[in-house]
Amino acid sequence: MASPLLRLRRHIDAYRPGHLPVAHKLGLSISLLIIGCVTLLGLVIINQQSRLLHEQMDGFGQAMVEQLAETSKELVLADDSLALNALIINLAGSPTIMGAAVYHRDGHPLARSGLVPETLTQRLASPLHHQASSYAGNIHFQDVHLGTAVVTLSQAEQHTAARHAVTAIALSTLIISLMAGIAAFLMGKHLSRPIDQLMIATRAIGTGDYRYRLESRRRDEIGQLMTAFNRMARGLEEKSQVEGALSRYVSVGVARKIMNNLDQLELGGHQVEASVLFADIAGFTSLSEQLEPDQVARLLNEYFSYVSRIAHCYRGTIDKFLGDGVMVVFGVTEDDPDHRFHAIACGVMLQRLVARLNRIRVKAGQVPVRFRVGVNSGLMLAGNMGADDRMQYTVVGDAVNLAARLMASGDPGQVIIPAALLAEDELAKAIQTRSHGYLSLRGKEAPVHTCVVEDVSEPYRPFMERNIHALITGPAP
Repeated sequence: MASPLLRLRRHIDAYRPGHLPVAHKLGLSISLLIIGCVTLLGLVIINQQSRLLHEQMDGFGQAMVEQLAETSKELVLADDSLALNALIINLAGSPTIMGAAVYHRDGHPLARSGLVPETLTQRLASPLHHQASSYAGNIHFQDVHLGTAVVTLSQAEQHTAARHAVTAIALSTLIISLMAGIAAFLMGKHLSRPIDQLMIATRAIGTGDYRYRLESRRRDEIGQLMTAFNRMARGLEEKSQVEGALSRYVSVGVARKIMNNLDQLELGGHQVEASVLFADIAGFTSLSEQLEPDQVARLLNEYFSYVSRIAHCYRGTIDKFLGDGVMVVFGVTEDDPDHRFHAIACGVMLQRLVARLNRIRVKAGQVPVRFRVGVNSGLMLAGNMGADDRMQYTVVGDAVNLAARLMASGDPGQVIIPAALLAEDELAKAIQTRSHGYLSLRGKEAPVHTCVVEDVSEPYRPFMERNIHALITGPAP
């Protein structure tokens, strides 16, 4: 069971805002600082005002007592009670004096009027009223103590003045605090505006908008930060442009690897288990003789665009174009556990697409185009090949060479693979093949048992058909 403190903390966290803008934090901090300072100043002024009023009251009361003692001295000596009472009554009639009295030196009153203690001992024991203060002074004649004079003053005016002072100071504090709070929040908004701009710019960069720039006219540290941000965004934009241009010459995966390791470009590579597909146009020499050079270029670009888009459907990347042929790799630039099936399915989809395009070409009176495709999988070396000043990221090895020779040995419209690939049960179930016999290939001592891939299994056909339909009916590549 959670403790009360933990439950309280969870309750507070539930109502705590997830994001508190810097402007609000600055405004709140400055407001609290100003309000605290103004409140402290108000308390000091109130305390000072109360002390001054109290000192004025004490000074006035002491003066009145001394005046009463001096005036009543002769009357006490003469034992003139009538005149002494008249003096006390006249004095007690003042608005600020609540009472006055003259006591004999033995403590009993000689004359008194208003709010005064019955005896001098009572005045010393307890106060008479919460809004009254009593002041006493000795009556002397030539060093002879005759008695004591007492004056009781009203504190109502002092309390009223104190209340008025507190009210005025409180209102002033409230108004100043309100104005300071508004000014603080406006100041916080102004100070945090560059931070808000940086946040917007950061989000723009995060979404890939490297063209976003900050307008910096500040001459402080924030201005320097904005300038540095613009410099960083410009560098990212240039890198993105270079990567985009580079990806037109090499695969996106290779371009990304090159851009991320610019300081580690060197010859060499590493072994990978991958697949490779070779495809070329059968009878291209005779076909090109029937067309103009620009028509040949358009034909190659059209079909190579189809190959690139088909390879993309099956996670393949174009390694290189070889005149009228193309080399596609699978599972090299990115991990792909199904690279064997993807490479074979890519070849099947290419042949089926070309067959449909040929029907369209024949109806239009154009010469049909036919491809030969060879696919193989196995260990191969992937990395930078060539010279220090001119290199290419590609794959080499016996598995690559075998795929090229299988393509060259096939007939137009066929996808040739080595029968050894069918040893994998899942792959054998995913494709439909027929034996192509044993081929004696250059570089191989023993004949290679090969198969022709006729189609993919039923579960994989709808995906292929949708993509073929999209390539034919969609925008021209």
